[in-house]
Amino acid sequence: MDRATERAFMKARGPTIDRVSRWVAVVASVWFAFAASWGMFGIPGSGHIGAGGAGNVMAAEQMIKWKILYPAWGWYNGVRPVEGNYICHHPFGQYYVPAVLYWLFGHHDVLVRLPAVLMSAAMPPMLYGIGKARWGAPVGAVAAAGYVFVPIALGFSDFWNLETICIFGALLFFWGHTRHLSTGRQRYVVASLVGLAFACAGDWVGYLLVAPTLVWAFLRAFVIPVRWTPRLPTALYARWWALSAILVVLSLVWWIGLFHHVKQIDEWLNAGTTRGGGDSKTLRATLDARKAWIDFSFTPLAIWIGKAAAPICLLRLFVTRLDEETYSLGLLFGATVQYVVFKEGADVHIFWPHYFAPYFALALAQLAGTVGAVVARVLRWFSAPHAARTARTAAVGAIVTLVVGLTPVAAMAHDGIKALGVWRRTGGRYDDNGSFIRSQIDMLFVMKHVIMPNVKLGTRLDVHPGAGWGWEQYWTYQGECAGVTTPAIGGADAEKYPFWLSRSSVMSGDEQRRIAASAHVRTYGDLWVVDKREHAAPLDAYSLNEREPNLFEWLFLDGTEPHRSIGSTPDGWDTWEWRTHLGQPATAPSGEPATLDQFRIAYNVAIAGGDKEGAARWRRRIEAQLDAGPATTFTSPAVRLIGVRVTAARSPSSKSWFECQGALGDASFNVRSTMLAREPLSWIPPDPMDRNMAAPPQISTKLWRTGFLYVTRVMQNHRVGREQYLGGWASRDGSPAPRRADGKPETTLAEIP
Repeated sequence: MDRATERAFMKARGPTIDRVSRWVAVVASVWFAFAASWGMFGIPGSGHIGAGGAGNVMAAEQMIKWKILYPAWGWYNGVRPVEGNYICHHPFGQYYVPAVLYWLFGHHDVLVRLPAVLMSAAMPPMLYGIGKARWGAPVGAVAAAGYVFVPIALGFSDFWNLETICIFGALLFFWGHTRHLSTGRQRYVVASLVGLAFACAGDWVGYLLVAPTLVWAFLRAFVIPVRWTPRLPTALYARWWALSAILVVLSLVWWIGLFHHVKQIDEWLNAGTTRGGGDSKTLRATLDARKAWIDFSFTPLAIWIGKAAAPICLLRLFVTRLDEETYSLGLLFGATVQYVVFKEGADVHIFWPHYFAPYFALALAQLAGTVGAVVARVLRWFSAPHAARTARTAAVGAIVTLVVGLTPVAAMAHDGIKALGVWRRTGGRYDDNGSFIRSQIDMLFVMKHVIMPNVKLGTRLDVHPGAGWGWEQYWTYQGECAGVTTPAIGGADAEKYPFWLSRSSVMSGDEQRRIAASAHVRTYGDLWVVDKREHAAPLDAYSLNEREPNLFEWLFLDGTEPHRSIGSTPDGWDTWEWRTHLGQPATAPSGEPATLDQFRIAYNVAIAGGDKEGAARWRRRIEAQLDAGPATTFTSPAVRLIGVRVTAARSPSSKSWFECQGALGDASFNVRSTMLAREPLSWIPPDPMDRNMAAPPQISTKLWRTGFLYVTRVMQNHRVGREQYLGGWASRDGSPAPRRADGKPETTLAEIP
């Protein structure tokens, strides 16, 4: 290659590397925007992401409904909140934003996620801009890509809470500041101040995230001799700092003044002690207790890089004395104080260390940029002075920066993508310390499409105490509930509060018989609905018609749930089954069964009618679709597990199929999952926590009939790694529970890779 060609090649290489860097940032930004918006129009379910976000929006609605400056409890009770119900634990930014959206658009499910989606989508581009402004496009690309595969950042990208608004505000503050330093344009001062306002309105930790930058800027502008730091436009820089300092002080005075005005200072100061947790006596014991959560939230690779990068980030500040070097240190400072000092919250909320995610992104970028710069410097030492060679070493340094920065990102991508599904299926709870996790979407769907069209908004709903009533139910129903075990049919109470709701799985067999005999029950899967204005009548069962969502539904509505729809007429198969077990007149369903569950009911119809040939035919078709490996005989009383069916759908489940061989009491087939091994491409070690996975059967086992087939279902919520599902019977009413004939306590149902 001649020198002219070489010069042309080197001249083109810089723009090429920048172009590659921009594309990396674009891909990272698009991916993260998709992750944040995935399922954003669906019904908010249980857990932090659904119920937690809904709680913040409902508190914000109070501000618009009652024209008050304070978020408040007392949702949908029709009474203006008193000062004691004002929520004065954090700055009100997380409430002000949805309050504006509610004022503009009204009550819609999408509002629970929309603010977080918009802010999260802006984070990778801002990280790219922060890195590019001072250190170049390759460093910016690493910063953007470094954020978008951190599991906790992905999982909570649609979670409207303190963390999202503080991270957004801090990054906007940093981006505006660095752009102001590089261009001198006043509009970037405005952007920086807007970001600072968001950070300080989000949570108290927002002040900590920006404090190191503001302290350093004060020292640089007014204390450190000018010759010790890079030159600055002193007047403009001082004006930015003064405006920032004034904004910090005024915002702090504003929040404390609001709290003092309603006599909530003590409530604010004592808020941390009411969360529970915080029992560990040492920091090491505390971190060890949270290790599984930390590893899943970040991966051990990211944790190691974050630790290794911290001293390098500090060294870079001492060497370069640039404001931009304080950004990652500020994020690390705020995240550490939040996670270590406020132990009560960190012990019970897995999302508590979210602030370490943007620290990791910037620290990784600084680490990669440092390695690239060192490589370029070494190459220049061993090269003769020449413009082309100087350009070549700079290009090599940029390439090294990209390779060093993007290699761990690529290594984490598998875990980040896998973790996203786990976060969303569990509502951000992960293993929830072993508790049973139910999304509640089926209940919310029935409330929304069956009950709410037939009542005035705000009408109280009677709910069986065992069915549960949380923030997700408040949000969907927009009304209060009363715990009522048995619906009272007729009378003034029925006219005023016409509907009663329960889950069949929380009721005993005697309860199911009693309520079905005294009311007209309509079932929708596990849900029982009674219109108390109607007279008693035989039960009608409606199918939820659950199916796999199509692409549009999966993207915007049912990301981790089956798509549901309710027919206008009762389902003949389900109605026959329920009526038969409740002792009500039942007509055998007509037509051919179309689903595996209908094959099961067709088998039971044949058994009930003495049709041995028909029963054998349906039994063969059923067993052909089951894994008979886990088949187990249980005795005293007798029941047989004939097989298990595992579905790897968008809402994966494991179904255990039983043949009843004798009279049973009220029992539950409990399923627990335990991690066996790390996944081959994963950095995440096996979670040591065993989880409770199963609810009791919908038809109480006390009503099961000898010779019939039954199914219990478990939604997998599968963690990253090889997970084993084990099942065993337990009594719910003190009567003997079935036990394995060989005396073993549990049966291995499935192993999910």
